[in-house]
Amino acid sequence: MAEIAEPVWIAANASQAEVTPFEQRRQQILQAARGCFSRLGFHSASMHQICAQAQMSPGALYRYFPSKDAIIEAIAEDERHRAAACMQGLWKDGLVIDRIVQVGMEYLRSTRDRTTGGLTIEIWSESIRNTAVGRRFCEIETHVRETLHALLLDARERGEIDVDIDLKTALTVIFALADGLVLHLQLRQDVDVEMLEPQMRRCIENLLAPKDGARGAVSEDGTFRAASFDTLTVPLHERDDDDVSPRP
Repeated sequence: MAEIAEPVWIAANASQAEVTPFEQRRQQILQAARGCFSRLGFHSASMHQICAQAQMSPGALYRYFPSKDAIIEAIAEDERHRAAACMQGLWKDGLVIDRIVQVGMEYLRSTRDRTTGGLTIEIWSESIRNTAVGRRFCEIETHVRETLHALLLDARERGEIDVDIDLKTALTVIFALADGLVLHLQLRQDVDVEMLEPQMRRCIENLLAPKDGARGAVSEDGTFRAASFDTLTVPLHERDDDDVSPRP
């Protein structure tokens, strides 16, 4: 069985630390920069525009960040923290498909607002250009992809997902599904994110579930117990973790 090293939540103590006036001001600048970058792009947004958004003078802003690149680096670090926090859900108890769906839904919720969603799309665009900014954010996605790969490799060896599945291809489909939904939700603000969970679950199940339909539960000792495939199509919020009874 593949050995999986559980990722460290690097932002675990951030919320517990006392927020100083300096840090409050710093976060104010970063939030203003996020808004500018999401609307105008990393290259087009200027320090003058960030200052105006943050309602502070250039001299005051430069006390916190010496350049626009320094602001972008700080945002990249925040994104690394956010990704690490989101990925924590993959290491909870329960079936791997349930955990992937749950983390996927958290990802969609966290990118729903215009600023976060718009910045996420700008990050993708910049990553395609392969600039220094893009390479920095590609490092974050690579870490997320490697974590998911290790998780799926372990699940495959335990027989929880299709033993013949190509994990590289499966990961590409999972990323495309999640990122495509982020983009579409920015275009369609009227869509209720919570209504997407059953369909996301169906897609992930069809992609990963064993061909013979065997699914089930993971016991306390880590052993996978098979059950009928159609017993687990009820969304997480509508059933107990131990509920493997067929849908009516």
